[in-house]
Amino acid sequence: MARRSKRWRWLLPLLIAAALAAGGTYQVRRVQERAEALASTGTAAIQLLGELGGALKDHDPERLRLCYADTYHHPSQGTFEQALASDRDGVRVYEWEEAGAKAFDRDAVVAEMEGLLEGVDAFELAKLKLARVEEIGDDTAVIRAVLWLRGRRQSGEKFESHATLRLHLVRGTNDGGPGGAKGWRIERQDLLSGVTTAGLGDGFTDVAAAAGIDHRLEPNPLFATEEWRPRTFEIIQYGPAGASATDVDGDGWVDLFFGDGHRPHLYRNLGTDAGGRLRFRDITAAAGLPLEAPGANVGLFVDLDNDGDEDLVLPRFMGKNQLFRNDGADATGVPHFTDLSDAVDLGKTFVVVASAVDYDNDGDLDLYFGRYLDPRTDLPTTLFYTRNGQGNTLFRNDGNFRFTDVTDEAGVREGGLTLGVGWADYDADGDQDLYVANDFGRNALLRNEGPDAEGKVRFTDVSEESGTLDFGFGMSVSWGDADGDGDLDLYVSNVHSGQRWYGQSTTLQQYLLTSIRQGTIREDFPIYREIYGYAGSAWQSYGDRMVKGNSLMLNDGAGRFREVSEIAGTNPFGWYWGSAFLDYDNDGRQDVYANNGWISGKTYADL
Repeated sequence: MARRSKRWRWLLPLLIAAALAAGGTYQVRRVQERAEALASTGTAAIQLLGELGGALKDHDPERLRLCYADTYHHPSQGTFEQALASDRDGVRVYEWEEAGAKAFDRDAVVAEMEGLLEGVDAFELAKLKLARVEEIGDDTAVIRAVLWLRGRRQSGEKFESHATLRLHLVRGTNDGGPGGAKGWRIERQDLLSGVTTAGLGDGFTDVAAAAGIDHRLEPNPLFATEEWRPRTFEIIQYGPAGASATDVDGDGWVDLFFGDGHRPHLYRNLGTDAGGRLRFRDITAAAGLPLEAPGANVGLFVDLDNDGDEDLVLPRFMGKNQLFRNDGADATGVPHFTDLSDAVDLGKTFVVVASAVDYDNDGDLDLYFGRYLDPRTDLPTTLFYTRNGQGNTLFRNDGNFRFTDVTDEAGVREGGLTLGVGWADYDADGDQDLYVANDFGRNALLRNEGPDAEGKVRFTDVSEESGTLDFGFGMSVSWGDADGDGDLDLYVSNVHSGQRWYGQSTTLQQYLLTSIRQGTIREDFPIYREIYGYAGSAWQSYGDRMVKGNSLMLNDGAGRFREVSEIAGTNPFGWYWGSAFLDYDNDGRQDVYANNGWISGKTYADL
């Protein structure tokens, strides 16, 4: 009896381990099956949507018809109507709605879609983008898609439409369509929302060439050298440059500075001529600024010595960060700068964004640099939550162009790949707080706690409790009062990919399993644990949140923010590099300008 008991004590751990292994294997297989089902369904849906968009763009009713199942049926579908919601400043805004609900078959829905072509002279763009896979069955699926139309009407008016549709799909009910007899078809279609903007498109005119601004971006030549070739993260070589607007000579006219991968340019604004036309002149050399500065992507003009004119901080991705003192204008009005870089230590390398702020309320402006990674040796550790950046730097201004690195003391190093920095007193307590936008990872709010007993200013990460923890490929940060309630709201530029659907729950689980298979789980696990700490049991949907697009967060005045970008319509598709609040139409409300641009595939399947 004793021998049998000992045998069971020896076998029991093995049986438990075997059961756990079997359960784990079953769970892995289920995750794998869900991932494969999601991938195959999403890929097939994209093919169908591509065919539907192509049929609209080509005004091809027969191709359009083949995208819909011959069993199409909707008991109470309405016709698309666009009701005028706003008409001012030469721009009309229409909201989509369904009217006159009745039963629709395939002929009716095709006729409804053909109605979108009426009065259109030409489409610049007509496509549908897969936003989400909502349900997957054996031969059915439910997806959410965005219909995106841009073109010119026969009247000469330009227009752009975005409409969100829920599409019920069925496999292969008629031949000749996308994918043949086995392809997907639309069996039911619901309009969830839609908006169209229209106008003549002549509100702004490009006058750069006529005004004398002939700057053209040049690639950074150092990326082609053996020392700086980005062997590991090659994509970084396609993302240089930045622009600054400032009155560098104090004449009341705003001058322009263009950072560049190779040659920066400072253009002095000469005001308007007799015909009312703006005139600029390149004064880079005359002002004593370098004609070549590879990796100087941003120019920060700021009065660091409180003498009334703006000095220039020229951070570098390669080499030592530079500082130029503004010594005032000469008899011709051209300002002259003196290079203090050898006397002032502002660190070096991998800086992509810079800001100035009086974070300690001592009356002078301090400097904060956002840094990226070393593309020669490093890759983002994960596409979802990268924390292997070079680390940001905060320099305290001690006067007379002397600076002290207080990054660790203040707690603002941040480990992400920082592309955007924004300072604001969001909680109205009299000091400046910091928001950081990070590529390949989380965007975070750091609250300024003021000086401690030793007089040292410290910051606390309040992202989670304030509701500002933004999971995305962060590019820029802007503060402004978007809702006009007297406090500062937050707008963050992110990536809104057409592959958002592929970031749904199964794929992040699959990502974790891949880490296990590839043997990188020890390195990656702290990141997953941190994600779980933020997202809890909903952490599987983290991938979807990563590529949802730009974020607009409204401040409630009590330290909490609410994300409203989907409701407000401020997260269009694309890779948004920069953004700014401005009241462009002088109506007393803050508008948002966001600039977008990257490389799209030829089929436009993603961006």
